[in-house]
Amino acid sequence: MFDETMGPESETANPVSRDVLTELEKSRQSAARLLETLAQKLGAAPGMRGAAGGVQRAAHYVQAHSIRDAITGIDRAARRRPAYAIGIAVVLGFFVGRAIRSR
Repeated sequence: MFDETMGPESETANPVSRDVLTELEKSRQSAARLLETLAQKLGAAPGMRGAAGGVQRAAHYVQAHSIRDAITGIDRAARRRPAYAIGIAVVLGFFVGRAIRSR
């Protein structure tokens, strides 16, 4: 699914691919920081400790893995549990739609 020659370190990757991968890496780092902050805020509420733990695990995963690893993991999870993946996509779509509409 993800071409090995498209890594930012590859000499054969075109400049656009390198730029896209560089931006994806910056986004990954930003997402990790955002998840860490969210986990800290959720952890302060007694009833939200389980959710905070899940967000914390997600933050650690994002920090520890490359974009390629994340794409491969998402692909495997969606193939193992397609209904679960569709449900997550619907929920995320709902929240993105609400965020866009509220602006």
